[in-house]
Amino acid sequence: MRLKLLHLSWSSCQKLIESIATQIKKSGFKSDLIVAVSRGGFIPARILCDQLSLKRLISLQIEYYQDIGERRVSPKMIYPLNADVKDLRILLVDDISDSGSSLRFARDHILSLEASKAKTATMHVKPWTSFNPDYYAKKTDAWIVYPWEPLETANAIARKLRLEGLNGEELKKRLINLGFSKRVVNKVDLDFYSSI
Repeated sequence: MRLKLLHLSWSSCQKLIESIATQIKKSGFKSDLIVAVSRGGFIPARILCDQLSLKRLISLQIEYYQDIGERRVSPKMIYPLNADVKDLRILLVDDISDSGSSLRFARDHILSLEASKAKTATMHVKPWTSFNPDYYAKKTDAWIVYPWEPLETANAIARKLRLEGLNGEELKKRLINLGFSKRVVNKVDLDFYSSI
């Protein structure tokens, strides 16, 4: 398994989100409401609320990725927006625009509810995305490990490594070589993966 990972700290995420807030302020866009795309957009959206002095935050949930590098055929709305956004200016926030399909799908959903405007913001954009958000902090071609998901990502990679025949200490060593801390690696359920 060849995988390029980018592990981010809480501090680096805070700085990236602050840079997005600065872009939004400079653009003159004033949103009435922030909508987080669940799950990846929750934390960036909350920090943007702080940076932009907004108190209104709601979410919707879309599933597109099933595992690392494995997508559904198309995004699927799991929990639609459950709020009246008619005539409101919306800032839609997610962690990343990878293929761009989920972000476009979410934006189109909001516009179908007659929001007056829907701007988009993500921390990261992949070079191959089909949908560039209005505001973003950085481009990268790496699989990003955000500080709120290291165990989830380590578990997903462990599943794939197990399918390649790695187990026990070999699997742990590989995860550590991929940049996961020993603390995270020790929480990966290696017994579960050896029974696959």
